[in-house]
Amino acid sequence: MQKSTVGIGVIGVGGISGYVHLPGLKACPQARIVALCDTNELLLKQRATEYGVEHLYTQYQNLLARADIDAVVIATPTVMHAPIALAAIAAGKHVLVEKQLAMNYTEAVQMYQAAKEAGVHTMTAFTYRFVPGMRYLKHLLLNGEIGTPRHVRVARLQEFRDTSLGWRQQRALAGSGEIGDMGAHRIDFCLDLIGPIERVTGLKRTFVPQRVGADGQLISADVEDCAVFLAEFSGEQGTIASFDLSKVAKGRGIGGQGLDEFEVYGTEGTLVYHLHHPHEILYGRPGGKLETVQVPGEFLTYPGSPRQPFAGDPTTTFRYDQDFAFVQAILQNNTADIPTFYDGMRCQAVIDAVLAATESRQWVDVASSQTK
Repeated sequence: MQKSTVGIGVIGVGGISGYVHLPGLKACPQARIVALCDTNELLLKQRATEYGVEHLYTQYQNLLARADIDAVVIATPTVMHAPIALAAIAAGKHVLVEKQLAMNYTEAVQMYQAAKEAGVHTMTAFTYRFVPGMRYLKHLLLNGEIGTPRHVRVARLQEFRDTSLGWRQQRALAGSGEIGDMGAHRIDFCLDLIGPIERVTGLKRTFVPQRVGADGQLISADVEDCAVFLAEFSGEQGTIASFDLSKVAKGRGIGGQGLDEFEVYGTEGTLVYHLHHPHEILYGRPGGKLETVQVPGEFLTYPGSPRQPFAGDPTTTFRYDQDFAFVQAILQNNTADIPTFYDGMRCQAVIDAVLAATESRQWVDVASSQTK
């Protein structure tokens, strides 16, 4: 008998869970948040009160042992993604993992293969695929509205104060800095919309090597806070892309208010996405100028989502569709329309290549991903 609800355990209840996953799951009628897990007991109790969750754990193994949990959301430091995901897969749970999927490509392959063999459903949290503007841009691009893509321009430019970024500023915990943090989403855009990336080259910098902690003491940061890189896609058309990523773009907008653009230039026109105008895109035709086009109603939410697209802050609420889509994939036994571990693995191959290229200052080939 097909299930009508999915029991969820959330492992890691910090910022991204509080901002995206917990409200997203709460908004999904078919999701039931069964248990929460975090090493921060004070925050754990706070989230339990906010979302009415009874079962709390500080050890993820105890959460995974529950028979009433069908799936888990893993929103921990990157270093814990693989260990927890592999344990969840072994326990027969479906798994959603925050980006970047793993510490490196080898780990990502291990996670993908384990899930494939176990027959569980997976998702990599490429949240921005659910922006209405991006969903509509994908529709137009894949329908050939601008012909063959020639080049892509990606920009995520933010200002972060020179204060501690927590685990995200430590390579041993995060795996990488801006390339894997904000870059992962934009690399996924390119892989999803254009196709495989064959080789990359680039530069990275750590402009703020010490950040101020809560106690006023300086804490070393050994990940990049700025990166610029180029990518060459596979295929005869010779498509290329440039990426411009920064957390030190002073005056560009604090954090999420910074520039977030994705531009595709094709043989028959141009398409532009901008996060802060999520219900519209820019469309340029040959001989003309960029024009604003409103996103049609059918693209404003993920199919079946109960979310009201104009309720609340649209730059935040689109993110709730991600968790809704994960739950639907489980219930319908179909992950064709969501980013899975396969997508996270392909993205990780590019991240690793970019990191290697910035160290060697040479072009580096991207590892060929496993077949789906």
